[in-house]
Amino acid sequence: MFRVTLVLHEFDRGGSGRVAAYLAGGFAAAGMDVDLVVMRQGGDVEQALVDLAGDGIPIHYLGPRRGPRALDLLARIPGLARYLKERAPSAIISCANNTALVVAAARHLAGQDEARLYLKTTNPIASSRHKGLVRWLRRWSYRIAFRHADGVWTLSDDETQEMRVAFPETAGIFRTVANPYVTPPMLAEPADPTEPKPHRTILGVGRLTRQKRFERLVEAFALLPAPDLRLEILGEGEERAALTSLVARLGLADRVSLPGFVDNVAEAFHGAAMMVLPSDYEGLPAVVLEAMAANCPTLSTDCFPAARSMLGKTQGCAIIEQHDPISLALLIEHQLTLPRPAHLRAIAERYSIPNGVASHLAALTEAA
Repeated sequence: MFRVTLVLHEFDRGGSGRVAAYLAGGFAAAGMDVDLVVMRQGGDVEQALVDLAGDGIPIHYLGPRRGPRALDLLARIPGLARYLKERAPSAIISCANNTALVVAAARHLAGQDEARLYLKTTNPIASSRHKGLVRWLRRWSYRIAFRHADGVWTLSDDETQEMRVAFPETAGIFRTVANPYVTPPMLAEPADPTEPKPHRTILGVGRLTRQKRFERLVEAFALLPAPDLRLEILGEGEERAALTSLVARLGLADRVSLPGFVDNVAEAFHGAAMMVLPSDYEGLPAVVLEAMAANCPTLSTDCFPAARSMLGKTQGCAIIEQHDPISLALLIEHQLTLPRPAHLRAIAERYSIPNGVASHLAALTEAA
């Protein structure tokens, strides 16, 4: 039987864990012997993602949290190598950027070089935001990992092309896959509203981290004159206190809310007038696809490789070209005057759970 081991650092609120759970279930349903290795136990959504993977997927934890992420990752190499030597998988899949070099090293240390190694990119590498020595070191480390990989799976054709240009010596190993993001409830038609809503809502959705730059959205919202507009930022993270302080300082406490983590984002997208993603960088953000599944107009910075091809020329969507509050406020105000699109759901369907699993199965079986 074809054995597949998927490797994650931890079950956190990012999309990598959710995708790994969907893939594990999909591979098992296709008749493969699948297990999931999680390097660090105790992620903040661990149980939810364990349930998502299903009872039939063995999950092996390498241990509890051990300090900063970089050091924790390096410390996992011997334990992962021992597990891979015992497991002897046919294929190993690193499910995120941060585990690529560690998984490559562990496979070699385990003497499992015959096991096929696939690395998934989850944040931009070729177009990384890093500069100078840090950028060089990152590229150097990925170049080493790529030389030991049988395939590198990117999240868009745009990113595949970027990677082939940036790493010409391994250009043949890059391949696009569709991540399984979009669930049937996200694609379902919304229930008819029972009563008209008193406000139009602009959504921001994601972890409250510096990367997401939600302060850009708050500052732009403060300049919008329409009294019926409300801003909701759904998510949790270390930037909550700073964002709450900014909302208070701008006098927006009665118009801006931060409800925290919300389970049913599909309902929020169906009821929203618009979703805005002001991030510095992303891989292929799930929130964009989730918004599209609800035909929710979407604005995004040029923060992921497929941003312009996916949103730049799509009715109801736009790229945020200028990040200052005035320019963003004017763009939001203009987009709110446009009719709600009806075709975005078709784009999101490409990233449904069945289509995403099928895409990864094709990449796995073709190479094998």
